[in-house]
Amino acid sequence: MAEVRRLRSGEPREVAGYRLIGVLGDGGQGSVYLGEDAERGQVAVKVLHARLVNDRRAVRRFLAEAQTAEKVAGHGTARIIEAGVLDDRPYLISEFVDGPSLQQYVAQNGPMSGAALTRLATATARSLAAIHEAQIVHRDFKPNNVLMGPDGPRVIDFGVARTPESATTATSSVVGTPGYMAPEQISGESVTPASDMFAWASTMAYAATGTSLFGGDSIPAVMHRILNASPDLSGIEEPLRSVLTSCLEKVPAHRPGAAEVLKTLTRRTEETRPAVRRVRRRRRRMAVAGLALVVMFGGAIGLTMRSGGVTAGDGGAGSSADDGPRMTAFGDFENRISKIALGSLGDGSLVAAANESTKRIELWEPDSGAIINSVPMGAGDIGSLAFTKVGTRQSIVWSAADGAVRVWQPGRGNAVETIKACRGGGRAAMSVLPSQKGASAYVSCADGRMQAWDLASGKQASLWRLGQSVHDVAWAGAGTNVFAVMSKGILQRIDPWSGTEVKPRAVVESGSPASGVEAADGLVAVRVEGVGVKIYDQEGQRQRCTVKIPSKGVSPDRPIDDFALTKGALVTGIDGLSVWNPRTCKRVRDLPASSGRATALAVGQFNGRKSVVVAKPDEEMAVWELAGW
Repeated sequence: MAEVRRLRSGEPREVAGYRLIGVLGDGGQGSVYLGEDAERGQVAVKVLHARLVNDRRAVRRFLAEAQTAEKVAGHGTARIIEAGVLDDRPYLISEFVDGPSLQQYVAQNGPMSGAALTRLATATARSLAAIHEAQIVHRDFKPNNVLMGPDGPRVIDFGVARTPESATTATSSVVGTPGYMAPEQISGESVTPASDMFAWASTMAYAATGTSLFGGDSIPAVMHRILNASPDLSGIEEPLRSVLTSCLEKVPAHRPGAAEVLKTLTRRTEETRPAVRRVRRRRRRMAVAGLALVVMFGGAIGLTMRSGGVTAGDGGAGSSADDGPRMTAFGDFENRISKIALGSLGDGSLVAAANESTKRIELWEPDSGAIINSVPMGAGDIGSLAFTKVGTRQSIVWSAADGAVRVWQPGRGNAVETIKACRGGGRAAMSVLPSQKGASAYVSCADGRMQAWDLASGKQASLWRLGQSVHDVAWAGAGTNVFAVMSKGILQRIDPWSGTEVKPRAVVESGSPASGVEAADGLVAVRVEGVGVKIYDQEGQRQRCTVKIPSKGVSPDRPIDDFALTKGALVTGIDGLSVWNPRTCKRVRDLPASSGRATALAVGQFNGRKSVVVAKPDEEMAVWELAGW
């Protein structure tokens, strides 16, 4: 938790409608207060010191911070909400990050190591890469300017940031914190992104050792060591030690950039992974060696396993590892993922995961293996999770046990909008239909009602009374049908355009309790307890075939996502990860993953390829890119 001191006499009590309830910190420019509003929540309010209001340079620099922070919003930095002037004193209102600074965290908990240190280094390097790509030099990267938020580290305080062209400073106006300044800053030379990398390395060394790399005595002594001494990094484990060594070169041109550092840190090798992961990688390699890689489904396909360093081609002329399916492993073994989704934000392919361990919706970047953001679930027992556009912005939408639907737009910060769809509570199932007019969510409630909600306006559009609880919902036929799996094992088809208070037009008995439904490519797949997956036509009136995978123990009242349907393939995680032809229910292949049931599985686009993402108990998550779909 962030440390908050009481307000003193003479300090403001309200700014821009926010009541100030304490002080988060004091700096050279101003004080940062914790503000709150009943409707808008908590924020951080930075107010320029009264003694600086007549200093034009200080005022200009303070107000420029908002513009600078806006350029890198959403990249591990705190989002600026508002800027203004109160009684001649400029203020900035930003997102409140509820966590201590890195300085406070290490002082309270001791040095960091292992996976926690790696995640810190990776996340902060990613933030600096985004800052530098925006043509900004931070100039004051240090432990006090890294907040250890619940969803990961955040880089703050752009009050002294500059573009590279304007970052030259004279010796008389050196800006920065002595123990974390680069040699060129001390010498009054040009300050560039390379200066930030020196400060980043000094900060990571502090996190790893608990002490300032260049000492904490007199400022002249510290500066002398920065200019002339070789720092002692012997207590820091590889590969981070080598990365820090290169970033601490005295000559700026000899230091790597943030993007290069990030690439090095996220290069997942067997030597840097814990022993338990090496064992599991060996098992996967053994599984790959025993597979027949030529299958009768779109021709021969090869396979590449990222993270494990295993590549298998099809053996044909001109074959390439990039021509076949690839697996990207990411996340932690202790994760308990109940729902998962594939999507994108900007140009990057991402995975959204409902983590029951952390009680947060997490946004992962599989290629780097890093979590880039997260927000509280709001309620447990997630009923569904999806990427979709709300208005013009990519969003993540989920439903939960409190009957609410929540919408998060990561590009706009950590605010989560809540739609009270099922006011009586109870687990809500949901399916999202994207459209040019905006996404609609079809939400089923425990009392047997199904509702259509416009996600952009948060208004209800339609209502159907189905008479019994619905466990899962799916769209089919390009949005012409909505299928619902009912509590008594019934599949019902609803015409979404037939108006309100209209009963379903068709029902099909599934024979046993059903826990899930998927629809794609003119087919509807129903998960049936103790049987497997039944495939119907898109009208839901004729059963085509059954993928027989007897599997007990799935509760219809709390189903898990262990199958997914997409064009040309049904993927199941009921007993190991397998691909089936959904029109014949014939098994195409087993993927080289360990046996056991998936707790969450979804299909979508990953790096431009049709892919499946899977989560299992006590394992990493993984994305499989499958050729031939």
